[in-house]
Amino acid sequence: MNGQTGAPRGPSRRTVVAGTALAPVAGTLLPAAPPAAAASRRDGTARLRSDALEVRVDTAFPRIVSYTDRGTGAVLHGQDTPVTEVLVDGTARTPHVGHRVRADRATYTLGFDGGTRITVEIAVRGRQVTWRVTGITDTPGLRVGTLEIPGLALIGVRSDQPGATLLAARIALDKATSGDTLVQVTADTPAEAAPTGCAYAVVATDELAAAVETNTVYDTPAGATTWENGRLWRQTLQGDGFVKAQLVPGQWTHRAAGQPSGATEPLPYATVIVTGDRNGDGRVDWQDAAIALRDIMVVPLGADTQHLRVVPHIAFNFASQATNPFLATLDNVKRIALATDGLGQFTLLKGYQSEGHDSAHPDYGGNYNERAGGLADLNALLRAGKKWHSDFAVHVNATESYPVAHAFSEELVDKDDKQWDWLDQSYRIDARRDLVSGDIAARFARLRKETDPALNTLYIDVFRESGWNSDRLQRHLRDQGWRITTEWGHGLERSSLWSHWANETDYGPDTSRGINSQLIRFVRNHHKDVFADKWPTLLGSGRMGNFEGWVGKTDWTAFHTLLWTAALPAKYLQAYPIKTWGAHEITFEGPTKTSVSDAQGTRTITTDGRQVYDDGTYLLPWEPRNATDPGRLYHYNPRGGTTRWTLPRGWSAATAVHVYRLTDQGRTEETRVPVRDGKIALTARPGVAYVVHRHRAPAQGDPRWGEGTPVTDPGFHAGNLDAWRTTGPAAVRRSALGDYELVIGAGAPATVAQTLRRLAPGSYAASVQIEVGATAGERRRAGLAIRTADGVTVANWTDTSTAGNYVAADRKSGTRFQRLFTHFTVPDGGGPVTLTLTAAAGRARVRFDNVRVVPAQPTARKGTVAFEDFEHVPQGWGVFVKGDAGGSTDPRTHLAQRHARFTQRGWNGKAIDDVIDGGQSLKSRGENTGLVYRTVPHTVRFTPGRRYRVTFRYENEQAGQYAWVTAVDEPAPRELRRSPLPVATRPTTFSEEFTAPARGEAWVGLRKVGDDGTAEFVLDAFEVREVQG
Repeated sequence: MNGQTGAPRGPSRRTVVAGTALAPVAGTLLPAAPPAAAASRRDGTARLRSDALEVRVDTAFPRIVSYTDRGTGAVLHGQDTPVTEVLVDGTARTPHVGHRVRADRATYTLGFDGGTRITVEIAVRGRQVTWRVTGITDTPGLRVGTLEIPGLALIGVRSDQPGATLLAARIALDKATSGDTLVQVTADTPAEAAPTGCAYAVVATDELAAAVETNTVYDTPAGATTWENGRLWRQTLQGDGFVKAQLVPGQWTHRAAGQPSGATEPLPYATVIVTGDRNGDGRVDWQDAAIALRDIMVVPLGADTQHLRVVPHIAFNFASQATNPFLATLDNVKRIALATDGLGQFTLLKGYQSEGHDSAHPDYGGNYNERAGGLADLNALLRAGKKWHSDFAVHVNATESYPVAHAFSEELVDKDDKQWDWLDQSYRIDARRDLVSGDIAARFARLRKETDPALNTLYIDVFRESGWNSDRLQRHLRDQGWRITTEWGHGLERSSLWSHWANETDYGPDTSRGINSQLIRFVRNHHKDVFADKWPTLLGSGRMGNFEGWVGKTDWTAFHTLLWTAALPAKYLQAYPIKTWGAHEITFEGPTKTSVSDAQGTRTITTDGRQVYDDGTYLLPWEPRNATDPGRLYHYNPRGGTTRWTLPRGWSAATAVHVYRLTDQGRTEETRVPVRDGKIALTARPGVAYVVHRHRAPAQGDPRWGEGTPVTDPGFHAGNLDAWRTTGPAAVRRSALGDYELVIGAGAPATVAQTLRRLAPGSYAASVQIEVGATAGERRRAGLAIRTADGVTVANWTDTSTAGNYVAADRKSGTRFQRLFTHFTVPDGGGPVTLTLTAAAGRARVRFDNVRVVPAQPTARKGTVAFEDFEHVPQGWGVFVKGDAGGSTDPRTHLAQRHARFTQRGWNGKAIDDVIDGGQSLKSRGENTGLVYRTVPHTVRFTPGRRYRVTFRYENEQAGQYAWVTAVDEPAPRELRRSPLPVATRPTTFSEEFTAPARGEAWVGLRKVGDDGTAEFVLDAFEVREVQG
């Protein structure tokens, strides 16, 4: 969802809104079991047999009466009283029933008035019994939309059975509570007047256990049936001399409302699996049923490798700033790969569309973030990034749409249902129409067609749909090959592998943290990262750190530390399904015989009889499915010191191992450590990660920093200047946040230059982030110069850095770095182009970072000091930088595009235009109080003592909200003039003259003076001219 810092406007998206989810089809028609006689009984029942079970069924209606284990004689119950009615579209109907019984199956034909027929089969194979609709032939006299059989209990247990229990789980997210309900069925257990819905459920006695999987899905869920919680219904009832607890399937949807008669859904089914002791602990209980459930449950696409996605991180672009261009993200992917010796990454691109995050939803394809590099650079990131062990996802939205989107229309949305409101007002999508029309599937198909297959995952934001709307969307996406992740743990539950709030635990409230059920975690821990971290000293959670600007997080060191302290151990425990879960110990399936315990007060992990983790210090094999003979081992000791470890038995022949310290330039400090009696002693620095190889590790390849761009090592990630030609006191330094920067020290002039990779003839913008001085007001000329093959040199420069960087998504937020642009032209015939970063002699420190060269048309007007029409801005807001409105935050200003009529005055009561001239304007909506934006000396250079005229065209929705300011930095800012801006619902020209003060750096900008949370202001055609005389 939206992670904008600052107070949200409009409906709060930190409140989870109820909807529903799905149950896709699982299972196939069952092959015949070994022949066995089917016995007809005088009581109207028949017996079906497999090699393991005898199943008693009704012959008058497709009803399972009981299950008997043929080896032990143990029994579980089904529906022990007759059923005669079926609900079709909510109306009770009594069919005429015919039946045919064979050895392992019974077939029923249900005939209804009007000629509609439904055929049902009950079949047994091994320990599985499937109740399945095999055909629906309906007529205009009775169309089948939804189907329910409320009295049809599929499985149950009774109070006269020792150990009778029913454990049910609802999909719920509050970390402080549990979605689980354990019913211990005794003669004193009270009967319930009405059933309760749930998403997962199992039953057990001391002899047998069972679980159910079904594709029930409500067409229009509400209340208790939302978020999958009507998949099954549990109820405790009073029987004849006993109390029983039973499970009944919910509603099946055959033909969703609004669908044409030929558009039907997968046919209804429910599968029961009956089991004994599955985990070898010598008893039968709910955990055995949960293990058996895995044999029949729906498995999300991509679940089998979810444990390898160790390093989730968000590359964040927002509000036209393009602080993480796609190819800069590629360098970060490489940096993480080097720092982890190739652990798997999950790179989530928030802001791949339009102007960045929460812009132009739902344009999934065909509207890419051009300021971040567009489709070409996105695909270059994907193609190269997958070689560095990353999967990629994009943040999309199927719930809300913005008027600027190409897909936006009054058919797509309810224009009266306003949703998230930050840069623009969004509106609720009509999800049913979007699905029925095929539009949403087509939009996702376009994204699939246009992007590299390494983009294999969708992150579906703020998803509020459930029931058929969710189910049908998931089947579309599965058909297209998409893996699914979500904002909240309950959305798209059958498909979702990962949810944001469950893994970024300091984002959002714990009331919506993640799925809180022990039963569901037991069943699906190895498939999903969607759970509230309720068992931190046992399973933990694969927590996500961030450093690429999401919610203002820019600290590489904090991100890197969280990976080793939380993510890697949790993912290690995800490689195999849970086998047993006790109060203080969990064991896992698989040949590695892994267990985790907190019995001694701290977490310990044991694999194959050897300890691999002890209270945060570990030597973990990777990958964990090969833990007895892994490719490498990871060592981490938060306290530092020397520890002794037993090596995996597959390494038993090793006489020595090779240990490397991990850094973001890769493996370093190789040490050969001898092996004695299969053990090694490792000495570690506190909080430093190491990797252990059995043999000397091969040399790591050249990361090719800046791959795909004209600049080699544009972010100085190499930690040196080998890619640059230097003079003067230039060096690369690492900042307190772990960011590599070029630093020019005090003293002589300095240059840092390189010849750019071949550039085709045309217009370009070269830029770099620059900061002069350790404190505001220090002076030293620094700049960026370009020399082309025709002998032309162009340059831009600044003497000082007094404007703070308040863009929360920028890794330089909280500093005085600003981006400086130099436009240049490569002549016909091309030739070499030299880019030079310069600093004059001086005492002030100068810092540079993040060099970028992109095609860009210059914006100029003859006779002006500065001109900006916002039509060709490479990144950012043209001549303006963000001011202190809201502090360091995600702004509410961006470059708006025209999508007539929806973005313009008059649509749906809109008071002003989003775009005044041409195709783009600079729009502010409900900005925070304070300085919204301003010029800086290298965007508009005001010379002291000279007089200037500032002119622009604007529209303003409300009086008393915005004012134009003229000011000077001395170095602290001092406002010279404030001009309130009146209401202007049509394009209006503002013009004002002033004389630049003799001291300081003059600037102009926009200030928000009111506190209205939606008031809009749009600016265009900004120009500055010097006034002569």
